[in-house]
Amino acid sequence: MSKPERYPYSVQQKVAWGDMDAFGHVNNVVYARYFETARASYFNDMGLWESPQKPAEGGPVLTHIEMDYRKQVRFPETIDISVKLESVKNRSFSIICSMWNQAGECVLTGKAELLWFNFSTGKPAAIPNAYKEQFLQQNS
Repeated sequence: MSKPERYPYSVQQKVAWGDMDAFGHVNNVVYARYFETARASYFNDMGLWESPQKPAEGGPVLTHIEMDYRKQVRFPETIDISVKLESVKNRSFSIICSMWNQAGECVLTGKAELLWFNFSTGKPAAIPNAYKEQFLQQNS
C-alpha cells in the first residue's frame, strides 16, 4: 500500500450518527457515499454542471470503485476528503481520493473509474471536448 497523500481539492464531511453500523464505526458503504459527494462537489465547482437537475444527453457513470480502509471513524468526527483526477482518456477518466480524520491520519484511500455515457443511445461515448479540456487542465 503506497503512502497516502492529500490532493488539491477537498471537502469536509461531518459523520452523522446514522452513518455508523452496529459495531460503532462508520459503515463501509458510507465511505462510497462520501467519495461520491466529494466527486459531485468537485464537478460542480469545476463548473461542469449548470444545475444538478439539468437533463443531459450524456455524462459520467461509475464503472469501478476501489477503496482501502485504513482506520476506523466514529461519530462525531469530521473528515476531510481530498480528490484529484488521476487520468483522462477518450471515453473514460479516473479520480483518486484520500480521507483524513481530525488528527491528520489517513482513514481511506480510493479510486473511481468513470465512463462517459450517452443516455439517449445507451452506449459509451467520447468525452465532449469542453469537458475533456477542463479535465486535462485539472490533471496538469
